[in-house]
Amino acid sequence: MKTIKSVGEFGLIKLIARNAPQFSGVVKGVGDDAAVLEYSKTHYQLLTMDTIVEDVDFKKRGTDPALIGRKALAINLSDIAAMGGNPEAALVSLTLPKETPVSFVTRLYEGLRRLATEFEVSLVGGDISRGSKISITVMVLGQASKRHTVFRSGAGPGDVIGVTGALGGSILGHHFKFQPRVREGELLAKFQVSSMIDISDGLLQDLEHLMRSSKRCYTLDRNTIPISLAAKRLGRGNRAAALNHALCDGEDFELLFTVSPLKFESLKKEWKHTFATKLTRVGEVLKKKPAKQKHLASMPGFQHF
Repeated sequence: MKTIKSVGEFGLIKLIARNAPQFSGVVKGVGDDAAVLEYSKTHYQLLTMDTIVEDVDFKKRGTDPALIGRKALAINLSDIAAMGGNPEAALVSLTLPKETPVSFVTRLYEGLRRLATEFEVSLVGGDISRGSKISITVMVLGQASKRHTVFRSGAGPGDVIGVTGALGGSILGHHFKFQPRVREGELLAKFQVSSMIDISDGLLQDLEHLMRSSKRCYTLDRNTIPISLAAKRLGRGNRAAALNHALCDGEDFELLFTVSPLKFESLKKEWKHTFATKLTRVGEVLKKKPAKQKHLASMPGFQHF
């Protein structure tokens, strides 16, 4: 008998997608950072949803509930950012054990509200249910200009592979405190990046998603991968170990994209004047698969099953 563990997270997603009905108005369903629906002559509507679960995505003990609430919203804003969109409203669903202190829920919503206020996202409702462990599900509704909506597909031969920020070591705190790259995503979209994804499962794994959607191959320059201070700390002075964390650790929530070389040069100039966040060229989209692809890392990216 097949189990979820034997099929794997992405195999399960494919199985579900195969049987998902889609009717008129759906531009993109399963398979991107957000669903894309027809909305107006000039804009698409974006829908995304994520769940975080106690003892899988966070530990209740020793963690400020405000950070848990913040993360639950932030990961969804990151998905909207990866489409080049602007988030507008959110629904929040809580599953809680009956002995959960009210103060925990109040504090959790403080974290949600602060981030929602920062990005002008209205919290418009949700649901509450009882369960053995805490879980928070957030759905975010947003919009994107049809001219500037970015999908995972679209990378072309010769495109630059770029990434925002620094990578790896998120477990040391970044996965709670990261800043969703919504503004950065909007600028990347305006410069007509050809494809984009947010890094939730590790650079290598999410780059594979990007290239598979575009039916392309790639090469990475390990010397240019931006390694975070946290990854270096986990690597304990060993650059190869630190690089491994930068390539494979999940929950960086930086933006990974492809763009033509000419546009990349223009983008860098505008970026420098707009953001303090790093922008790094890390590789290139190839015309054909290389004869030999050197393995860059020993650890896989994150998967739930």
